[in-house]
Amino acid sequence: MTRIRKPYRLAALTLALGLGACATNPSGQATAVPATLKQKATAFASRVSDASLRPLYERLYIEGERNATLNYERIGLAALAAGNLDASEKAFEAATSRIGQIYADNPEAQKAKSVWTAEKVKDYKGEPYERAMAYFYRGLVYVAKGDFQNARAMFKQADYQDTVAEAEEYAGDFGLMPYMAGWASYCDGNAGLAQEFLQMAAKGDANYASVKVDHPVLVLFETGRAPLKYGAGKHGEALKWKSREVPRQTLKSVCASDGGQCLPDSPVQAADLDFQATTRGGRPFDAVLNGKASFKDGAQATADVAGAAGIVGLSAGLATGNRDVAGLGLLGMFAGLVAQGVAASTQTQADVREWEQLSGTVWLSTASDKKEANLSALVEAEGGSAMPMTLTRLADTPSCQLYWGRSAAPLSTLADAGPIEPGKHPRDPAFRQSLEQTVVAQASN
Repeated sequence: MTRIRKPYRLAALTLALGLGACATNPSGQATAVPATLKQKATAFASRVSDASLRPLYERLYIEGERNATLNYERIGLAALAAGNLDASEKAFEAATSRIGQIYADNPEAQKAKSVWTAEKVKDYKGEPYERAMAYFYRGLVYVAKGDFQNARAMFKQADYQDTVAEAEEYAGDFGLMPYMAGWASYCDGNAGLAQEFLQMAAKGDANYASVKVDHPVLVLFETGRAPLKYGAGKHGEALKWKSREVPRQTLKSVCASDGGQCLPDSPVQAADLDFQATTRGGRPFDAVLNGKASFKDGAQATADVAGAAGIVGLSAGLATGNRDVAGLGLLGMFAGLVAQGVAASTQTQADVREWEQLSGTVWLSTASDKKEANLSALVEAEGGSAMPMTLTRLADTPSCQLYWGRSAAPLSTLADAGPIEPGKHPRDPAFRQSLEQTVVAQASN
């Protein structure tokens, strides 16, 4: 009988132990922020002139490029609500430029999207409705600055974002976006183009059939919260949404804050973010699935079969003294170990990062003549109680006025943003250096 040498026995023991111990822990828990990074982020944020925005800038610095789009969106919306148009413009420009690199309507972006899709876990770009809202707010900033042509371009891009997902394009049904493009066209003096966009809006959303686009006064008011993202399925691979448990609010009327007249036209529901999140081209769907879950299951099955066969082969070789059989058993166990490692390292969890500041419903009202007095929104909550809420006059140009308001301040939702995690992107050092240089330059002006 041929004696089995000790190295075989040692390798067998090592592999047998390794098969059960190589699984890696998926990134289910937040990574602690290193003290030095936290100190640098705090020092960077302290130079931001608006103290209320400093926590958002600190988060931007820590999380780096991976979450830059999302954090710029948060900063942009909070700054817009605070009346800081310059900060809002810079933040939304940074966010939309990153989205445009992947989801612009051109061949170069389509090529980039095909490469980026496989790296989804790295950089946040958002779901179609989130990307659309980023361009929508960028358009509002342009309106606030009296630039209706660039505003129209942003609203058109918002409409496009609603139609494009990672691998498919859908019919547009986000009526708010073509309507806004039409209203911006009217304010820019192009009434014909305004009517064309209104027809597009009514085609995607029947609520716009009775809305006027050729009125100089536009009121937008946002209520509620956008739906919550979560991961379902065996491995958490199915991205799904559910409505947040918040009281429903309805915009009943828009009136002069000094007790004067109300706008004659009744407000209409201009956008439903729950609907936009859970449909594609107007068609409901159950979930966005992650194909890596099937790959993970397949790799695990391969690991189980190869590992079991390897153990049987090695045991037979040890029992009979046949080195060839033992060697094949070792190879089988090694193949099983490799497959086990692949299965364990395959991250299948759906990307549930979300723009938690988004409202659930956008309401719209118009008026045929510009207003001297400030306006307020009468908002009715479930149960029948109603209360006036402040509207901000974002724009007051010779041609048009835009009033905007929200029932929930953007900064009030940050508790739902999740823990802050340090970025591990190769561009993070350059990204943070650029942030520091930008803030220093702004502070010196």
